[in-house]
Amino acid sequence: MGATTANTPVNNFDELWKGFDKWYGGFATRNIDWDSLYRENRPKVHNNMTNAELYQSLCELLRPVNDIHVFLQPTSDALPRFESDRFQRENRKQQDFSIELIRKQYLPTLITVDDKLHYGVTADNIGYLHFGEFGFPLGYYQKKIGPVMKELANTKGLIVDIRDHAGGDDRVSRYIAGWFAKERKRFMTIRKRNGPDRNDFNQPMEWYTDPSTHEPYTKPVILLTTRWTASAGETFAWAMNTQEQVLQMGDRTAGGFTDIIARELPNGWLYFLGVGDYRNARGESEEGKGIAPVIHITNTAEDIRNGKDNVLEAAIKKASAW
Repeated sequence: MGATTANTPVNNFDELWKGFDKWYGGFATRNIDWDSLYRENRPKVHNNMTNAELYQSLCELLRPVNDIHVFLQPTSDALPRFESDRFQRENRKQQDFSIELIRKQYLPTLITVDDKLHYGVTADNIGYLHFGEFGFPLGYYQKKIGPVMKELANTKGLIVDIRDHAGGDDRVSRYIAGWFAKERKRFMTIRKRNGPDRNDFNQPMEWYTDPSTHEPYTKPVILLTTRWTASAGETFAWAMNTQEQVLQMGDRTAGGFTDIIARELPNGWLYFLGVGDYRNARGESEEGKGIAPVIHITNTAEDIRNGKDNVLEAAIKKASAW
C-alpha cells in the first residue's frame, strides 16, 4: 500500500496537484499550464488553514481547468461539490428542456421505457426517441432498443432527442448509433494516459459505427443537442453525425468526452478527472468546445415555462419537409 501521507492542508493540495499531473489527459487539448497554476496557488496554502479555506484553495487551483469531468467532492464540513466547468457552476439545473412538457403538449401517447428512455410518434407520423443517458449496461439496451425501433420503423422521419443526455457508456453510444448506420464509419479515436509524463498515452484506438444486424433506420433523422449533452451523449453525436441522413439541430454540446477516474485525498475528499484524449472522425479534439449543430436553435427557460418547445417544433417541421 505504501506510506500514508499525513492529512495536512499542504499535503492535500500537493496530492491533488500531483494526481492531476500523473493522470489527467487534457493538458494539451485544453492548453493548461499546470506548473504555472502550482506556482500561483501553492504559496497561498499553509497548515493552519481551516477546511473551508483549504476548499477555496483547491477550487482556485481547479477553476481554470474548466472541464465538466473535473470536480471536487468534499466529504466533510457540509462543503458543496465544486464544478470546474464554468457552465455547470453557473447553471445548476437545466431549464431549456422538459420531457413532461413534450408529453403534455406534443406527444400525449409518449411511451416511457425508463425515466431516461422514451419514444412515440406524432400525429404527422414523425418518430420521437429520447435518451437522457446511457447509464445501464449494454445488455439492457440490446434488449430494449430492438422493440422500440420496430415501433418507429414506419415513420417518415425520426427525431432523436439527447438534449439532457448526462453521459454513460461509449459502447452503448456505438451500439445505438449502429441502428442508424448505413455503413461502417470511424467516428472517434481515443487514447489514455499511461505514464508519468503529460504526453504519455497508449496507442490510439479507433471506434467505428457498427451497422446493426437488424435493418437500420435510414430515413431522415434530426439529432437534438444542447449544452447539457455531455460525455457519452457527445460520442453518440459523433457516431450519428457520420451518417448522411442525420442532421444535428439545437445548441453546441458540452465539450467533455473522456472517461474519468476518482481519487481520494489524505483528508478523504474525492476528486475526479478525465484520463483520455478523444478525437472526432477528422482527428480533431472538441474538448472544451463541444459539437456545433448544423442548425442552431435554442429554448429559453421562459419558453419552457410557457409550454413552448421551439426546438422540437422546428425539428418536427424540418423532418416533415425533408
